[in-house]
Amino acid sequence: MTWNLEMRTNPPNKQNPLSFVLRQSLTLRRIANLILPLTLISVMIAIGSVLAHQWEMRLHLSEEDYQIATDPALELTLVAPLVLIPPLLFSVAALWFTTSQIIQPLQRLESQAAALAWGNFDAIQNPVGGIPEIQHLQLELVEMARKLKKAQEGLHDYIGAITFAQEEERARLARELHDDTIQAVIALKQRVALAQKSIHDEREKQSLKELETLAEQTIDNLRRLTKGLRPIYLEDLGLVAALHTLTREIEHTYLIDVAFQMIGKERRLPYEIELSLYRIAQEALNNTIKHANATHASLTISYSPSEIVLEIIDNGLGFTVPQSPTEFAAQGHFGLLGIYERSILIGAQLEIYSSTSNGTRLLVRLT
Repeated sequence: MTWNLEMRTNPPNKQNPLSFVLRQSLTLRRIANLILPLTLISVMIAIGSVLAHQWEMRLHLSEEDYQIATDPALELTLVAPLVLIPPLLFSVAALWFTTSQIIQPLQRLESQAAALAWGNFDAIQNPVGGIPEIQHLQLELVEMARKLKKAQEGLHDYIGAITFAQEEERARLARELHDDTIQAVIALKQRVALAQKSIHDEREKQSLKELETLAEQTIDNLRRLTKGLRPIYLEDLGLVAALHTLTREIEHTYLIDVAFQMIGKERRLPYEIELSLYRIAQEALNNTIKHANATHASLTISYSPSEIVLEIIDNGLGFTVPQSPTEFAAQGHFGLLGIYERSILIGAQLEIYSSTSNGTRLLVRLT
């Protein structure tokens, strides 16, 4: 692509002033080459109309009537409307030039800039055409995209390291909760059960029974917390089984209908990718529970030879999707920001469709 080469050999901050002047003069020459012929044509039409009028008058009128008909004042009224032709032609030419050389290229550039905001660094390099000033603006955006991509690569490496450390810490906490805390509460529950057998007072037995029930509920909560910190089904049985288990646990805990579906034939992926897809689904469903006020949600994972698609849909309140991922944090969408970062880390494409009172649809495409 000549765009990258030109940007590297002639960066915007060191642009040759002569080349900029030449581009300016080129634009002026284009306008002149367009308007001057149109003006000349309109003048020729005006002169031809006057001559044709005089010729027709000479053929059909007497000499006296001909003198009256060709009076300069009368012919001026004939020619006067033709004076409007050059402004009209100029307006049409200006409208065409503005639309084709300014408005449409700017619209294409705006679309490419929006794609750039979502991480598509290649879209901005497609030429948009237009006047040299718009092309120069695109060159600057290409250079900015190159620098932004380099900076984001370093940032994503840093975020990846943080995410890996976070998962390691979650696994450590899950092990400690399972090996120490849960076992201690189980031992406490067993001692309470033994104490019940040695007490004959019904009121004291009832108190110990309540304590045993509380210990059992604590064990269940700790086990659910442990599964959230470390999805053991993901390690042992794979992504599909882990997602199915996740939906059943959410249905049981939060009393919301969550449908799960797998399309295609499952294939195992590297553990880091499966873990990221699991965390994305987990965060999306948590957002549905906490913010959407939904009564139904669905989680679908589709396998095809070319891609894997993770889809989460709910019938909740919905929200206004930010125009750019940079607005996630500013608008308080930290869960979406985490989903976006995890998608970037595994090379997936994130799509979010939502509107107020119409629910939300989230897609993650991994090719």
